[in-house]
Amino acid sequence: MYRKIIKRSLYNMRDSYLIYILACAFAIGIYGTLVSMSTNPSIKRAIPTWRSYLGDISIMMSWVFAFCAVIYMVYVGGFFVKQQHHEFITFEKLGMQRWVVVMLSFFQTSVIQFFAWIIGLLGTVVFQKFLGMVLFYLMHLRFNFLMYISLADARHLLTVFLYSTIFFSGINAFKTMRILQKGGKRRAKKARWWLRIPAGLFGIVLLILAQVGSVQLIYDIDSIGYSPKPMAEILFILIADVFGTYLVYFGFLPTILNFLQKIRSVAYSGINIFSFKYLKERLFQNISTLWFVTELSAMALVLLTFCYYGYQQVYHNYNTIYPFELSADQNTVKTVRQELKKSKANIVGEYQTDVKISLASYYKESDKTVVHQPMTFMSHSDYLALPKRIQKWNPKVKSNEYLMIRYNSGSINDEPQKAYNIEVKNAPLIAKAKIGNSFPYGSTMHYGSIMIVPDKYYQSLPAEINDTLYGWKFKKGDRLNAKQIKHLEKRRGDYFLKVNYNSNLKNSSIEIIKKEPETYDHNVYTQIGFMRQGGFKKQFNQVGGFFLFIVSLFSVALLIALGSVLTLRILLRDDYQSRQLRTLQKIGVEETEIKGIVRKENTLTFLIPLIFALVQTISASLSFSLKLPKKLLLIYGGYVAMYCLFGVVSYQISWHGIKKKFSQ
Repeated sequence: MYRKIIKRSLYNMRDSYLIYILACAFAIGIYGTLVSMSTNPSIKRAIPTWRSYLGDISIMMSWVFAFCAVIYMVYVGGFFVKQQHHEFITFEKLGMQRWVVVMLSFFQTSVIQFFAWIIGLLGTVVFQKFLGMVLFYLMHLRFNFLMYISLADARHLLTVFLYSTIFFSGINAFKTMRILQKGGKRRAKKARWWLRIPAGLFGIVLLILAQVGSVQLIYDIDSIGYSPKPMAEILFILIADVFGTYLVYFGFLPTILNFLQKIRSVAYSGINIFSFKYLKERLFQNISTLWFVTELSAMALVLLTFCYYGYQQVYHNYNTIYPFELSADQNTVKTVRQELKKSKANIVGEYQTDVKISLASYYKESDKTVVHQPMTFMSHSDYLALPKRIQKWNPKVKSNEYLMIRYNSGSINDEPQKAYNIEVKNAPLIAKAKIGNSFPYGSTMHYGSIMIVPDKYYQSLPAEINDTLYGWKFKKGDRLNAKQIKHLEKRRGDYFLKVNYNSNLKNSSIEIIKKEPETYDHNVYTQIGFMRQGGFKKQFNQVGGFFLFIVSLFSVALLIALGSVLTLRILLRDDYQSRQLRTLQKIGVEETEIKGIVRKENTLTFLIPLIFALVQTISASLSFSLKLPKKLLLIYGGYVAMYCLFGVVSYQISWHGIKKKFSQ
């Protein structure tokens, strides 16, 4: 008998359970894939950095993914218990003991978890091969990805299956017990405007404070390594966003719905007499679901936004450090050319620029200190002769203007736009200069800042040291082998500069040291003889591809989660709501009008969280930049398109379920 009861319950909600099982199976398959990838020997062979830190990141992300999946399964699993509310009460009234009803709920959840895990574990095998090939493609690796699940990983997955099934079944059993203890009495949701409106206003205040905190975090993010302030700000922003969003929904959604109900053209026109009241009740009951989906959407959008700006920053720093595939100075250029001739590299571009090195002094606002150091000078015409991709990261400079290029700390916060009163030894004072951070020939080829000056200023500047910098661009790389690279590495520390500071710049001097000094101090600088992009470029592509893989995986998972949450919430109507739609059919309302009611419900349920999440995310993005980049808008557009696709699928499934009930 008990087996038949469980079977009948599963059959009656088969469409909803199928969506839930597939969503859970997807989460299980992704989790199993991330776990097995961490020990896959083909990945370890193909990616040298996998053993050092990428493998650890993969394990960490698998646990983050598992945590998110647990929240999803606990939250959505409660939908089915609520749907069977009257069924459980009826069983008890017919004489079934309470513990038997609770155990029915426990075993019913266990069956669902069993099917989800079986499909998920099979999906792990499929996902591992497919996602492994995608990972290798994104990381620019030409290796064959081999499917592999170790015995330790298999035991781990089976252990998680056992404990998670008991955990989720126990939670649903507990919820069933709570329903039976209340005796089937559902507390009516009252308006309580005296509580809702102040709560909504407080929610708006929390959201505003979260945005203020985001702006402050941008200025404090540099100190995250040694100060607890940035982590405290991140925690505050998270809490303020989560609770602020819920309070706004709790306070203002019922208020808006009641206000609309008083508008005659909205609530008392034609079929709206029936449809608006139905929609109002559905939205009123789904406040917590709308809030949950809003947070999922905001999480996905914020993740995409953070990764976009993070990648832009890393890409910018990469181009700043390595503008050429190979760079050298006048002392190493002969050796570098000899090695390139041996490697038969296909050179498609070669640049050289004369520079002067002198002592300079200026006040640095970010550190609140006066900087005394060697500075490299380059003429304006020589700077314009370099590739445009080097110049595009710096502000435009006219022939009579000055540009100081200095190292960017890597923070999201912009550096000051101008520098003032730069003193140069035996040269006129530079009253004002623009600020840039894209170094010609690479930042490591300069031991301080570099100044782009007008041609006349450059020609009249007395130099402490004259040098020439060289840069090469190749087709398919420089083709240097390990032996050649090892030979060039001996010339990396070309020579050393020791600055002898006195009371002023005029009496200070630079001493060239050919041998490496026994002791270093803040007055000793190293001139790098050559710089090669090749090895770092490979590592950059691999790490960038790996994080793109992780972000894409999480974004797709979040989309599936929020789409299934909303679809299930729409599908799992209680008996009263189903009877309302059935009554409209019986009194002669046309099917197209009932279909319109369902379409409005589906549209509002999907649209409200999307709009709220977009407003939150865009306002947070404006904290980074007052103008949103086109590429970021395209990312948002892609997310909205995928989200709307889930909405269309949800509507089709929902209407199919309603028509099936009408035909019964």
